[in-house]
Amino acid sequence: MTRPSAERPTITAFEASPDKGAGLARDLRIRWALEEVGQPYDARLVTFEDMKQAPHLGLQPFGQIPTYEDGDISLFESGAIVLHIAQNNSGLLPDNEVARATVLSWMFAALNTVEPPMGSDPAGGGFVS
Repeated sequence: MTRPSAERPTITAFEASPDKGAGLARDLRIRWALEEVGQPYDARLVTFEDMKQAPHLGLQPFGQIPTYEDGDISLFESGAIVLHIAQNNSGLLPDNEVARATVLSWMFAALNTVEPPMGSDPAGGGFVS
């Protein structure tokens, strides 16, 4: 079930990532999902200043990355974007209902339980380097 699209989706990413390329920026999830389903995409690189301006805030009300735009669809939050990609392209979600439910549980666990401790500094200083 590959989605037909005349246009390439556009995602936003940091122009200069605060993790210095360590892969902790949330756009990596989107890039990975799009690569897995073979969907070409464009990346619009934004600065921290850009993220606080009205055009970006219209896409992401918290002034963060990533965002995803494809035709009339505009999404923010990496989990929602990955779920959208998975639901509209073959290869990321199993067809079996039980297996699909298990994958979704692990997807949300990765977003909310597993990843935050892995990427955070226990002393509260930001990214672990």
